[in-house]
Amino acid sequence: MPSGDFGEIAAWWACAVLAYNLNQDMKLLTLPAAWVGKRLKAIRAHLINLPGRVVTHSRQLVIRLTAAHPSNWVIQAVCRGIAALAQTQTVL
Repeated sequence: MPSGDFGEIAAWWACAVLAYNLNQDMKLLTLPAAWVGKRLKAIRAHLINLPGRVVTHSRQLVIRLTAAHPSNWVIQAVCRGIAALAQTQTVL
């Protein structure tokens, strides 16, 4: 726990619960089925901490990664899942 003050502990706990819930939602809604059981450490190592370059191209942010990276198919699947979620949100 970060301190002995109740308000600070409550805020820390709320942030931790929110981060956990967002991680679970990301795994269930966007990641391929083989990745649903993975822990955050594995997701961070294979998806979040990838070396790349953020470039502005035609007024859009583009992330440039190496073509031969083994996690490229997972990233593409996540992008398709996010796009599908965006489509369902506009329909509702």
